[in-house]
Amino acid sequence: MPAPGGDTIDPLSAYTCPICFCPPTYATLTPCGHVCCGECIFTAVKTSLARTMGMMPREANLARCPVCRATIPGWDGKGGGVIGLKPRTVLSL
Repeated sequence: MPAPGGDTIDPLSAYTCPICFCPPTYATLTPCGHVCCGECIFTAVKTSLARTMGMMPREANLARCPVCRATIPGWDGKGGGVIGLKPRTVLSL
C-alpha cells in the first residue's frame, strides 16, 4: 500500500516479534515503539518485575520494555501502558 511520499507501508505480518522472532500474535505496541506479541510482552515484563523484587525497591516497581528497557508508564499488568494493535486487513500467505 503506497504511503504519502512514495514509500510503501509493510503489513504487520512483515514484522517479527523481537522476543519470539515470529509474526506478532495479538500485536502490542509499547510507548517506545516496539511491536511484540501480546503474550510475549506480558510474560517478559511480569518475569522482569518478579526477578527484580527485593533488589531495588524503587526500580523494582517500574515495568520496562524488554527490548530497550525504557519504562512503560501506566503498566498495570492488564493492558495499561501499551496499545493493542488490530489489523484492518488480514493477508494470507
